[in-house]
Parts: sequence; C-alpha cells; structure tokens
Amino acid sequence: MRISSSLYFQTGVNTINKQESDLLHLFQQIGTGRRMVTAADDPLAAAQSITLAQSQSMNKRFGDNREVALRALGESENVLGNVVGQLSAIKTRLIEAGNGALSDQDRAALAQVLAESQETLLGAMNATDAAGQYLFSGSQGKNQPFALQGDQFVYQGDAGTQAARNIQVEHTRVIDVGNHGQDIFMRTAPGTMAFIHEGTQGNNGEAVLGTMQVSDSSKASQVGRIAMQFVDNGPHWQVEVFDTQGNTLTPNPLEFAQAGSDKVQINLKDDFGLSFTISGQPQDGDEATYSQAKQLNGDSRLNILNTLSTAIEALNTPTKGDPAAQAQLQNALNHALQVVDVSYDNVLTVQASIGSRMNELESLNDSGSLQSLQLSKELSRLEDVDYYTATTQLSLRSMALEAASLAFTKIQSTSLFSMGK
Repeated sequence: MRISSSLYFQTGVNTINKQESDLLHLFQQIGTGRRMVTAADDPLAAAQSITLAQSQSMNKRFGDNREVALRALGESENVLGNVVGQLSAIKTRLIEAGNGALSDQDRAALAQVLAESQETLLGAMNATDAAGQYLFSGSQGKNQPFALQGDQFVYQGDAGTQAARNIQVEHTRVIDVGNHGQDIFMRTAPGTMAFIHEGTQGNNGEAVLGTMQVSDSSKASQVGRIAMQFVDNGPHWQVEVFDTQGNTLTPNPLEFAQAGSDKVQINLKDDFGLSFTISGQPQDGDEATYSQAKQLNGDSRLNILNTLSTAIEALNTPTKGDPAAQAQLQNALNHALQVVDVSYDNVLTVQASIGSRMNELESLNDSGSLQSLQLSKELSRLEDVDYYTATTQLSLRSMALEAASLAFTKIQSTSLFSMGK
C-alpha cells in the first residue's frame, strides 16, 4: 500500500464524513423519537413493527365496531324497556276490563285507553335509530316492520338468518346487533309451555274457557292443539287432541259431560298432562280450540297488536242483558291476557339477550384495551429511541468529530517531504 499526501487527505475527509453521518443519524433519532430512521437500521425490527402496526390498526377497527354495536343494542334495549312497561300497563287494563261490575260505557272508555296503548306500542315496534333505520325490520332497515293491512297488522321485514345485522367485533366473533320484529313480537320465549285458547267468536252459548293447567310438561310438549265441540246430545263436549304435526292422538274423540251451566273439568292429565275448566251454558255446535303457544310462532294470531284489536272490539260491543255476549267478552279478554303474558315473557327474554351481548362487548372492549396497550408497548420497544443512550452517543460522536477534525488539521500541516528530512 502506497502512502501519499492524497491518501492522508482522503482518509481524513472520509473519517470526518463518517463521524458527521453518525452524528446526523443521532440527530434524526433524537428529533423524531424513533430508533429506526430507515428500515436499514434494523430490518428484522422493521418487519416486526409493520406486523404489529397492522394488528394495532385492526384492533382499533374492531374497537370502533364494538362502539357501533353497543349503540345499536343500547337503542333496542331502551325501546324494549318501554315495550315491557306498555305490556304491563295493558295487562292491568285487561284485568280491570274483566270486572263484571263495569257498565258498557266503562268498558268503552277502557277500549279507548287500550287503543291509545296500541298506538304507542305500534310506535315502539316501528322505532328507528339515529340514522333513520328501523330497529326491528331485520336487514331491511328502510322498510317499516309493522303496518296495518285490512284489519290485520302484518310484519313486513326480514325474518330468520337473513334478517341478521352482523358486525365483526373481534377476529373470530361476529355479533348480530338486530332483533327482527317477528322474533320479538310474534313468538314465545324458548321453553314456554303455555296454551292459548281461541276460536270461540262464532259461539252462541255462554261457555267461558279457563286457563290451561300443565301438570306434566314432558307429556304436554307432544300436544300441538286441542279441538272441542259441544254436542247437545247427552249433553257433552267432544275433545280431540292433535300432536305438533297435526296428527290425531285420540282416534276416537274424548267425551266430557256438561249439564247446564255447571263447571266441567276437562281432565287430560293421565295421557297428556293437561287440564282446564269450562263454565257457563254452551249451545249445540259451540267450538273452541287450545293451541300450544309455540305452535303459533310467526303467526299473526300471536301478534299482540292483532290481539289488542280483538279485545278492543269486544270491549266496544254492548253486553248488558246478553249472557252470550258477556261470555264472548270474557273469552276475548282471557285470550288477550294469555297472549300478553306470552309476549311479555318473550320481550323480557330478548331484552336479556341484548343485555348479554352488551356485556360481551364490554368484556371485548376491556380485552381490546389491554391488547392495544401490549401492542403499543411492543411497538415502542422496537421503534422508540432510548433518549439516555442516544444523548450519551451524541456526546461521544461530537467528541469523535472534534477529534477527527483536529487530526485532519494535523495531517494538513504534515508533508512527506518534511517528514523525510
């Protein structure tokens, strides 16, 4: 290797440039607060930080989704809380309407109160969110869920799995933030064993049906419908029992005698775990039906709005001096009370389901916050500069640059010719 004056100068310049470059890099680290000014500073850490930043971004997106889900569920819970209060008030009015001491005018006044409650209930069932989307219409947020068609209130939204309003709230968790109206207002709560009587509107007698008593739910669960007809030949009730598929469970109709207006108990406990009473004088050809409530799921007959319409009509019908009309009124009120009870229980069940989902979202929020903290900590470890180390290195590099400058000055005053003398 040849030593020359140009080599002296070039080495000095390169050394100064290297020290200045290192010093500039330290300035950039301290100024930006980042350890890696470029990916070349630490390629492995740079790749890891990209992955962690993506995870942090996804975690933030899921957090935003959870906030949207909580707002949606909170709006539904508030509305259903109002519905529960309305149903409770309606039940009180129906019980009050069954007071035999009321006059036709009193019942007409109660009918007006129930009509107003029906309007309020309809408004709640057609409630919208802050964006103007209907809460209970399934995926068809722009379609009004319940509307009057003819003399029946009909559900116009989606039902079933296609009605879901799903939001991704975690990598492996999707939550449905909606509950379609058919599922809330036209079905029974899971496990319900209630039976609802109907089909007495065309009767001419004074028979009043009592509430179904379930003594053995395992036997009663196989019963879908009980159909009865009074035959004034004996006289007796002919009773047929059908399973949930519509097949008869009584090849020959059962017979229960009823003389005059004496109360008769229809005892089906041994075979079907069911019993109920009928009071009042029936007439030949009078019919009645008991249906297991869950067999009516999704049916308009389980729609509380339609049930109220029937009760309001019955209350507006004069009954003074007409025992048959009084029986019709009592049957209509009993039917309405049964449907209100079933609807009340189901709305509470849905409300509890919403509360459960909100609790899950709160738990996921807590987990997301912890994960965000951990990711931020790991990103800080990989990316953030250690100011104590950096400032120490800054002092060291400044001294090194000064030393390199002094050495270069010394080299400038040195000549190979003078060194050879």
